[in-house]
Amino acid sequence: MRAYVSLWSADLLAVGRAVELVESDADGFHIDVFDGVDVRHLLFGPDFVAALRRRTSVLIDVHLNVVDPGYWARRFIDVGAGMITVHRAAAADIHTILDEIAQAGARPAVGLDLIEPAGSVEDLIEEVDRVLVMGTELGVKGVDLDERTFDKVRELKRMRDRSVRRPELVVDGGIRETTIPALAAAGADGVVPGSVVFGAADPASRVRWIHNQTP
Repeated sequence: MRAYVSLWSADLLAVGRAVELVESDADGFHIDVFDGVDVRHLLFGPDFVAALRRRTSVLIDVHLNVVDPGYWARRFIDVGAGMITVHRAAAADIHTILDEIAQAGARPAVGLDLIEPAGSVEDLIEEVDRVLVMGTELGVKGVDLDERTFDKVRELKRMRDRSVRRPELVVDGGIRETTIPALAAAGADGVVPGSVVFGAADPASRVRWIHNQTP
């Protein structure tokens, strides 16, 4: 199972050190972007991603939770983001935005909100490299994974396995030692771990443990 480590859970006064601890093992760094409107929180901007890009060559995976994802996608790609996730509810025309992300040289991904059924992204399966499945509400930390997430992952896996593009399925929110093996068994290809990594005495070993989780 892949691990796209969330820097939101790192010590924000020592982010460079956090990157150094796990970059040799992490499959990517997950950067949540909140504009205070789409999600009532403010978090990470292009300058942060530019600094991160100068620090590491690992994939930077930007998760946009903003009211104008088309505008912000290009801003983040220009400073080094390698993957951009957008949510349908925030996009006037998600097909166009996903195509623009790909044309700009980044990997397009779609986010599936907690309240959205798996079928709401079925028409996008051939347009994305990832479906990011939210296991909690957007913008919250420290809450448990919604139990419905497992069935949603199973349904998405059936859709993905019938597709040509075969995007990866990654779960974000409620990622714990107890939920990671169960998500792997349900068919998830990866998770977005935060505190489960940075709360460990040896963060890198925790990333390697995630890699060892298989169905």
